[in-house]
Amino acid sequence: MNASPNAAGDLVANLDESVLLPQLGCPADEIGLAVGDMLERTNLAVIDAAFDLLDLRANERILEIGLGNGGHIASVLDQAAELFFTGIDLSPTMIAEGRRRNASFIRDGRVWLETADVMSLPFPSGSFDKAIAINTTYFWPDLTAGLKETHRVLRSDGVLVIAAITPEAAVEMPFAQYGFTVDNAAALEAACMAAGFDRIGITRYVEPLLDPPQEFGPREFYLLWACAG
Repeated sequence: MNASPNAAGDLVANLDESVLLPQLGCPADEIGLAVGDMLERTNLAVIDAAFDLLDLRANERILEIGLGNGGHIASVLDQAAELFFTGIDLSPTMIAEGRRRNASFIRDGRVWLETADVMSLPFPSGSFDKAIAINTTYFWPDLTAGLKETHRVLRSDGVLVIAAITPEAAVEMPFAQYGFTVDNAAALEAACMAAGFDRIGITRYVEPLLDPPQEFGPREFYLLWACAG
């Protein structure tokens, strides 16, 4: 049985940074479940903003790269009729939790979740209409290579949305000291172009004040939209 949100929050709050921060890229075991719950709560606003930009339409095939615990999948499926959602994550713990939380959608054939790496996506070329990556590009070993793989599995004129914290916001966050790669807008755009995307647009998004307030205040993110040429 999962811990209550309060218990999970207390567990995460009491973790040393050296234990917590490595969990962000690949949550594992009991601590990983608590981290996944924390990420779901604290990233809710930027998740919604990113999927709004993705502009889902009926019958589309969606790929999410790094879906976390999958707590948002039900609301995504409500955005349009007959959507098919595929999610990957490096973390077997997150995939297991996502499968548990979305078991009925999986039984109905609307959701498929599996452990996989963006550097080698286990899907045929042109499998998806749209792809999204929220707060995950920091952990990719090679941004351009990961984007090339994402481009490969999108259909021609397919759409990619990336949400990523800005360097200005990241410098105030503790993970900036742990080697996470936080790219600026120019680097994100250049990597997308090198991977074959075009019609690239980047806006800035500031999340609303969270309740309870977070230690570092509202965060600023890039929201990037790109078309697979």
